[in-house]
Amino acid sequence: MGQCFSDTASLTDFVNRPGVEDKQLTAEDIKRGLGLTAKHLKSKKKQITVVAVGGAINTILLRSRASTADVDFFSVDAANNPVLRDGIKSAAKSMQLGEGWMNNHTALFIAPNTKSNLYNEAISDGVVIFDEPGLKVLAAPWMYCLVAKLEKAGKRGNAKSYDMSDASQYLIQESKKRGRKSRSQTLRRKRSRTGPKSRKRRSRS
Repeated sequence: MGQCFSDTASLTDFVNRPGVEDKQLTAEDIKRGLGLTAKHLKSKKKQITVVAVGGAINTILLRSRASTADVDFFSVDAANNPVLRDGIKSAAKSMQLGEGWMNNHTALFIAPNTKSNLYNEAISDGVVIFDEPGLKVLAAPWMYCLVAKLEKAGKRGNAKSYDMSDASQYLIQESKKRGRKSRSQTLRRKRSRTGPKSRKRRSRS
């Protein structure tokens, strides 16, 4: 995907649109690019958190893909868009990449309220892809990743050979998340049932 930021007016500030990037980014490429971006942000005394969507998650976190075309992300921190954009450009120059190597074009397809909710859910889930002074990158909620991937795969001309594999990975992660949540709720219920009884036993003794 190509580069843009959260408000429509800022679209003119970004030049690389979807399909322009021709270098596939490995996990090491992504880590290096994010590290250079983080270094720039730190030099400007900024700490920014963004949420990644798509192939970067599969490449750097799940390791279910060897590479991806770009790093898709969204954020709710519009005030810091200019400094983030400069960091991305600086990393692109150092690595000889197009400026769209990291872009938030995906934000165009997310309603503002939904984007805020997804951002907050990602913060709550705390699935970290990258974290250095200046920049933290979290994975988008698994269910959103799954639905977005299936939507893309269902559009004629947009489907890629890896789409269903990506989707299956997101489904696995969502199942694990729900399993952990279910076990946690069961444990809390057990504790709530046994707590008063335990106190009564102690008081009788």
